[in-house]
Amino acid sequence: MGGLESKVFVSHKDKHFKKTALLPEPTLSEAELDILESSWGKLKKDISRVGVVMFMNLFQTHPEVQDAFMPFQKLAQEDMEHSAILRSHALRVMGTVDKCLARIRTPEKLQTLMHELGERHVNYNARYDFVDLVGSQFVYAIKPHLEDGWSKELEEAWLQLFRVMSYYMKKGMQDANVITY
Repeated sequence: MGGLESKVFVSHKDKHFKKTALLPEPTLSEAELDILESSWGKLKKDISRVGVVMFMNLFQTHPEVQDAFMPFQKLAQEDMEHSAILRSHALRVMGTVDKCLARIRTPEKLQTLMHELGERHVNYNARYDFVDLVGSQFVYAIKPHLEDGWSKELEEAWLQLFRVMSYYMKKGMQDANVITY
């Protein structure tokens, strides 16, 4: 999920970034809901490991993301893999996925959860353009755990969930208490 760029600049705590217009709101089909709920039951027991794999691959494929996390700047890959801070953050992200799945059949609750998360991430100086990177890394991390039942529909359902999550998180980042010029 990407955004169509506009020429509006937003300032927050002396940080400037381009505000992007969000694409139309993504939704999940009934079949995707069923696939997500079914597969999450199998994944839930390994969420800590899935989260670490997800972040390790994200940092490997997009080193600029690693540099955006203060505790991980200049940390070697092997040190990062055993980092309690990384494990803790990975568990929080996986906890958010779990909360989204618990709210998946009440979209307004999922939307509120992700919107509020986006608002909080502005305070962490999170980069708007990094939000969209997480979904594909999550799919990469879960595939080995679901290999027996892996399908294009399963992959697309997870990517679509992350499009929904990203959409509302980015909306929250845009709506956060900022000054528009």
